[in-house]
Amino acid sequence: MSTTATLNITEGTESNLSRLSLSATPEPTTRPPLPRWQAPPTTKNEVEWADILTVDLSLYDTDKTKLIQTVETALQRDGFFYVVGHGISAEDLNRQFAIGQVAFDEVPREEKEEYRAQIKEKGTFMGYKLQNYWEIKDGVRDRIEHYNFYNNSIEPETRHPTALRPFVPEVKDFLRTLRKTVLRRVLNLIDGVLGLEEGYLWELHEDAKGEMGDDLFRYMIYDPLTGDESKKTNGVMLNGHTDFNSISTLISQPITALQVLMPDNVWRYVKHQDGALVINIGDQLSFMSGGILKGTMHRVVSPPEDQRHIRRLGVFHFAHFRHHIPLNLLPSRKVQDEGHIIFEKEIPTTDQWEATRIKSYGTSEFIKGEEYDIEVIAGLEVRHYH
Repeated sequence: MSTTATLNITEGTESNLSRLSLSATPEPTTRPPLPRWQAPPTTKNEVEWADILTVDLSLYDTDKTKLIQTVETALQRDGFFYVVGHGISAEDLNRQFAIGQVAFDEVPREEKEEYRAQIKEKGTFMGYKLQNYWEIKDGVRDRIEHYNFYNNSIEPETRHPTALRPFVPEVKDFLRTLRKTVLRRVLNLIDGVLGLEEGYLWELHEDAKGEMGDDLFRYMIYDPLTGDESKKTNGVMLNGHTDFNSISTLISQPITALQVLMPDNVWRYVKHQDGALVINIGDQLSFMSGGILKGTMHRVVSPPEDQRHIRRLGVFHFAHFRHHIPLNLLPSRKVQDEGHIIFEKEIPTTDQWEATRIKSYGTSEFIKGEEYDIEVIAGLEVRHYH
C-alpha cells in the first residue's frame, strides 16, 4: 500500500530586503490546526545526480555580482538552480505540504469533481486535475492529481472545496511572500544577466498600477505506477517537457524522481536539499531571451526502489508575465546580439501561449518519435520526451 510522508525542512537564512523596499509578510496570529509531518528518508540507492548550482539570496545585498554570474552560468547551461537563504521559515514551508495533503485526502471525490479544472474547455488549471487525464505512453494514463490556485482569482474562499477554505488566506499570504522575496530578486538577477535595467522583468510580472501576472500555485501528488505500467513507460510518470510560463519554483522534497535533461543529453536526478527552492526557466522567458536562457527539459520518473511505494507530494509556484504581452525579444543588447528570433510569423501573447499549451498537453495527437513526440504551436516544434 502506498504511504504519504511528510516534509521536515531546516529553516532558511533571513535576508535583508531593504533595497527592494519590501517588508516581511506578518505571521498570522492563529492558524487552522494541521498535523505535522515527518519527512520520508532520502534514498540510499546510488543514482546519478545533476550538477545544479546554488544561489544564496542572503548575499543579495552584499555580493549581487557573484549571484548574477552564478545565475548566468546556470541558465545558459541547464536552466535549473537551487535557491537558499530566501528567508522563508521551515515552519511555513512545512505547512504548505500539510495543506497540500488536505487537498488530496480530505476532499471527497464527488466534491473534487465539482471543482474539476476546465483544462480542455478553457485552457485553465484552476481547480483539480484528476488522475488518468493525460496519456504517458502506449495507453498508460497518468497517476497524478493536482489542485491549483490562480493569483488573481484566489478569493473568495467559496471558490475552493470546503476542506481547503480555512487555508485560503494562508495560501494567499505564502504566494505573496514567494513573489516578493524570491521571484522579484531572482528576476532582478536575471536582469543583470541580460543587461536590462534592474526591475524590468519584474515590471512585466507586476506593474506600478498593481496589475499582476496570473501566477499558478499548485499542490501535486503522484501515486506509484503499477509494475506493468512502469514497464510500458520505462518508469516515466510525467513526460519530459518545458514549463509553459516564465519562472517556476519547486519546494525541494525528499522523493528522488525529478530528472533534468543535461547538456550532454543525459537525464540526471535533482538532489533534495532541505529548505531549498528549485528554480527553472519556462518557455516564455526563454523565448523572450531569444533562447539565451534555456527552457529546461525535465520529467518525473519512478523513484528508486527504497522510495517507490511512497506518494510524492509537491508544492509549486509558476510565475506568469502579465496578460497580453507579445513574446517578442527583450530590449537587451545581449539578446539582440546573441539571441535569435523564435517566431517567424505571428507572435503569440503570454496568455495565448499558456492557454494553448494547457489545452493540448498530454491529450493532443503529436508527431510520434522514438525519443520524443513533436507538437507544433505557432509554427514552433515543442518536444515531449518519453
